[in-house]
Amino acid sequence: MVAPSLSTVGMVTAAVWTDIDGDGKKELVVTGEWMSTRIWKWNGRVFTELTHTGLEKLSGWWQTVVSADVNGDGRQDLVIGNIGENFYLRPSDSAPVKLWVNDFDQNGTVDQFLTRTVEGRDVPVFLKREITEQFPGLKKGNLKHSDYAKKSIQDLFAKPVLEQATERLFNYASSVVAINEGGGVFKVKRLPVMVQLSSVNAVLPTDVNGDGKVDLVAGGNLFTFPPQFGRLDASYGHVLLGNGKGDFQWVEQRSSGLNIKGQIKDIKDFQNPQNHLLLITQNDGKPQMIKVNTKGKTK
Repeated sequence: MVAPSLSTVGMVTAAVWTDIDGDGKKELVVTGEWMSTRIWKWNGRVFTELTHTGLEKLSGWWQTVVSADVNGDGRQDLVIGNIGENFYLRPSDSAPVKLWVNDFDQNGTVDQFLTRTVEGRDVPVFLKREITEQFPGLKKGNLKHSDYAKKSIQDLFAKPVLEQATERLFNYASSVVAINEGGGVFKVKRLPVMVQLSSVNAVLPTDVNGDGKVDLVAGGNLFTFPPQFGRLDASYGHVLLGNGKGDFQWVEQRSSGLNIKGQIKDIKDFQNPQNHLLLITQNDGKPQMIKVNTKGKTK
């Protein structure tokens, strides 16, 4: 097998080929949900994963990844879209959300159990009714809501069952730009706070205002969560102007002209001497073609 670790990488949402180490050969960058952004190098026979990249501890619900030299140093940087900081689950490194996967009730079906960390304990995310419908064997020991409310997953299931479970982490929610510092190492910087109000599903590196520096056009939103999680719908599309040093300034909607309320899934641009056009696609919505003028506004 040329890439054994890729076969168990996880729930991949995006990937990009780009030259990370400047040797003229492209590496494979993969990101997804319940995982960190990971990088594999091809040596002509097998893929070898790069370690100690500065990304390995950031396990997110990553939605997209693109590469561009955002600070003009000749190295390819990464822009990685995440679920955002305005989500019902707000994990951190010290208080992660966990997904436990196992046949918990020994009925031959693999189940998933979602917990979040509260005061150091792995407590269920879903309510008693939802959990006992999925696991009827828990009803007897949790007759009252007050009983269930006090329990962690360690209280609900025996230790051997949990030891056999596969455990996935979600400990980082921000969308970021990862600056390539050379040698396969990245410095992570959060994108502006307005971008963090919803998910970032798509990012296009491009020059919006014609100053020769890399800017970003991004979009997101996700409407498919259970009711108690709510919808991520606070994004109308983002224009981020780059300063050529790896920093980005968010442009107000009334100035950018970008106003798309749907679930943006991809952004592509088309340029010729006369026009700079953006093609934006959405779930359950029509594609939109938007013209960019020389002042960085869209219409």
